[in-house]
Order: sequence, then structure tokens, then C-alpha cells
Amino acid sequence: MALYKVAVFAVMVLAGGNVVAQTGGTWSVKGGYNQFFPQVRSGTITGVPGGKVDVGDGGAPFASLSYMFSDSVSSELAFGVPPKLDIVGRGTIEQAGKIADAKVWSPILMLQYRFGRPDTVFRPYIGVGGTYVKFTSVNTTSILSMLTNPGGTTSAAIDNAWGAVVQIGATYSLNTHWFIDGSIVPMRVKTTAHLSTGQTVDVKVNPVLVNLALGYRF
Repeated sequence: MALYKVAVFAVMVLAGGNVVAQTGGTWSVKGGYNQFFPQVRSGTITGVPGGKVDVGDGGAPFASLSYMFSDSVSSELAFGVPPKLDIVGRGTIEQAGKIADAKVWSPILMLQYRFGRPDTVFRPYIGVGGTYVKFTSVNTTSILSMLTNPGGTTSAAIDNAWGAVVQIGATYSLNTHWFIDGSIVPMRVKTTAHLSTGQTVDVKVNPVLVNLALGYRF
């Protein structure tokens, strides 16, 4: 009986109160965790026949600010802590393992369309937008130096790049102001890595971002 009362109370807390309608003029903020799943298509490292690269998964906390222009149209600016992603060898250099790592900054600005009525508890949405990806703290390993500059040290830099973004997500209102939000965000980003030895490699990173957040609207 006690367990039943606790369950009923929890449901009332989550569902109780009047839901703040997602109408024009409404602001909201949210914070959560964002996981990166790069879908890499790599060119060949110049001077290394068959040598390609891949990028590992990673994640970090993020936050965003949204504004409702109307009952259905909104914008969102998302930004977060840059995850550190490992860069590994593929193709003929797959056995090399990790050859570098880098931090990836990717603030995103999106225009969204929200389905359903403004006061609906569960409200899916879609979005399109863009991002500017900046690669910092690029560190290389001794293995990369052995492959490209035997007896020396190879450093690297990665070009910053603009990218296109789409989004599929939904919000679930808990009570008057609080809500849970989740989305999947495929990105299309193409960049070039430059080695200090003069070699380059073109890479389509194309990550899929999956995030979950707790939000507050006002």
C-alpha cells in the first residue's frame, strides 16, 4: 500500500500543474549530455599509399537557448563542452591504432518546426540549421611521426569548417515549467588535416549527435 501511494504521488508531481504552452514569445533553456558518433569517409594521406583515418566516438555536456517565434516555429542555439575525439589509422595503417586526438567545438543554430498543439504534453519537432566546427588541441602520437617522418616529429592542424545540420526530436512536459527533451542531429562536415611534413588528408566527418536534456521554459 505504501509503495502504491509513493507511485501515485510521483505521477502527480510529474504530470501535475498547468503546462506552459509553447506559444510565440516563449523562451526555454536546457542542459544535458551530447554523444558524438562520427560517420567518417576518409581520403588517402598523401605519401602514405592506402593510409586513411577514422574518428572515434565521444561525448560531453551541452546547453541550449530556444525562442518560439510562433506556436509552431522556433529557433535554438546549442553549445557545449568540446569533446576530445581520438583519430586512428585505417586502411593500410589500421594496425597503427591511435595517431592523434583533438577537441571539437561545434555550436549549432537551428530553425525548428514543432508539431501538435502548443499545450500538448508530448510534442515532436524537426529542425534544419548550420554549425561552425573548430578543431583545437590537436595532439599527435609517436606512431604518426614514425609513419610520416621517421626520426623526426610530426605535428598536425585541422581546418575549421562550416557544416549543415538536420534534427529530429521531441519534448515531454513534466509540469508547469520543466520538460525533458531529446533529439538526434545528423551533421555534414568536410575538412582537411595538414601535417607538418606537408602531407594532407581530406575527411568527411559527418557525425550523428544524440542528446538528452532537462529544460525549463519561461
